[in-house]
Amino acid sequence: MTDFSLPAQDDLLDADLLSVFCWVAKTSNFSRAAAQLGTAQPVVTRKVGRLEEHLGVQLFVRTNRGCELTEPGLLLAAKAPGILMQLAQLKEEVGQSAQVVSGTLSMGITHSAGSVMAPHLLPTIGARWPKLRVNLVEALSKNLVERVLNRELSLAVLYDPPADPDLVATPLLMERLCLVGRPQTRLQALPRPTVRDMVGLPLVLPSGHQTIRVLLEDAFAEIGEPLRPVYEATSVNMLRAMAAQGLGYTVLTLGSVAAEVAAGTLLAQPLADKGMSVGLTLITTREHSRLRNVQLMADFVSSEIRAVARRGLWPGKPTVMRDQPA
Repeated sequence: MTDFSLPAQDDLLDADLLSVFCWVAKTSNFSRAAAQLGTAQPVVTRKVGRLEEHLGVQLFVRTNRGCELTEPGLLLAAKAPGILMQLAQLKEEVGQSAQVVSGTLSMGITHSAGSVMAPHLLPTIGARWPKLRVNLVEALSKNLVERVLNRELSLAVLYDPPADPDLVATPLLMERLCLVGRPQTRLQALPRPTVRDMVGLPLVLPSGHQTIRVLLEDAFAEIGEPLRPVYEATSVNMLRAMAAQGLGYTVLTLGSVAAEVAAGTLLAQPLADKGMSVGLTLITTREHSRLRNVQLMADFVSSEIRAVARRGLWPGKPTVMRDQPA
């Protein structure tokens, strides 16, 4: 068993004396060491003398140009800087751990992830860090990436961010996409629809360069079919509403329509094709990732999202990704 008992107080080394010794050893001159320390040379001389008396050895030999280390002095000079650095690091780490987490932090999140996590995250964050104000911003993944890069948001949880040297990306979940439409339609007979099954269906899809739209464009191109949606929208709410009104079928994650599926107003069937999944990812900039509040929040949010998925509480039972940031 480790013995944590200490020597008598008189036998303990004084960190201040060690620091003075290190400066003299570095400069090989008592006067220059005093100048570096902002004190008088006699003070330095007395402190080195006290250290020598405490250790019972001579640490320096005076020369015409200053001083040289003795054998015991060389040994101490090799060990003392590391000891002082460890003490300084320990003080800093312990001090930081006691600091109150406060201020304002802006975090972005997509609609589907927010609908699952926001009711859980915000009260938990408030209980853990009562002086930290979190501004939660819901937007499309593409817009969230831009706002993180523009430093408008400290971090964001979104789908499939682009590779960018300024971003630190932490994969969280891999979610299967679903073909979504009203119950009691052709969708009822397609428990595991494929992209080919979607050919000829009236589709209401995300517009522009949104992640799901890009995936579908590529998937239709692979089977040699054009993708011609009857309606397009940038909002998940609009896509969901149009599908619920029977205007067509859309493609979303189960989390985006979990409430409607539970209520029976929409049916979501997971797509069977390989690659028809989106990756939920936490991103921040390299600059922001060094800030303590952002580090704490990123670690906490990542851990909570993975924990919810592992407990089977995330719609669609997504695959939980490894913890290492990419």
